Amino acid sequence: MSREAKILIGILVVVVGGMIGLFIYANQGSSSSAGVGPAVSDQTLLKSDTHHEGNGSVKLVEFGDYQCPACGAAYPVVKQIMKEYNGKVTLYFRNFPLTNLHPNAMAAANAAEAAADQGKFWEMHDALYEHQDDWAKLPTDQAADKWASYATALGLDGDKIKAAAVGETKKDRIAADINDGNTLQIQGTPTFFVNDHQVTAGNSYDDLKAAIEAALHSGK
Repeated sequence: MSREAKILIGILVVVVGGMIGLFIYANQGSSSSAGVGPAVSDQTLLKSDTHHEGNGSVKLVEFGDYQCPACGAAYPVVKQIMKEYNGKVTLYFRNFPLTNLHPNAMAAANAAEAAADQGKFWEMHDALYEHQDDWAKLPTDQAADKWASYATALGLDGDKIKAAAVGETKKDRIAADINDGNTLQIQGTPTFFVNDHQVTAGNSYDDLKAAIEAALHSGK
């Protein structure tokens, strides 16, 4: 083989190798562009009795704290996502009250779970977030009065909701959510997962939309 031929083959090897490297890099970039982490255990992420609404193939899971301002800010974003992806996304909610930061968070979670016993978890969930500014800074007893009024407006037994909240009668169920959140190494709220992958980019509309679109197109 002539010297010129060897040089040409060497150049071709370098070029092809570079193209393969660029292809791999591009694919890696596209897989992470949605800002999601590695897959987690589905058995830890969801339980058979996890509250959910919607009937889509993509699972949007939130670990949330009703007193958390960031969760309050994310609430209308989630509502917008669910409206836009109606029939494509199922929303799941799991409790992760940060009691060291939010003294009413655990009681609020108990109120929502008590409302679930009366068949209106999501209605109470929404009321807690929509009126967060009205009760977040109140003493727990006074906050519970607010929750009782929301429950009454929803056609629920407000006294039962208040008693459950103050007495933390649903703490075992909430503890199960917290334990799973700790296993998943959740550091703050809200934390979102799309299917079995944590959304790591952020909690904005664009972040959640990108993760959902990626899931819809990948089928994963």
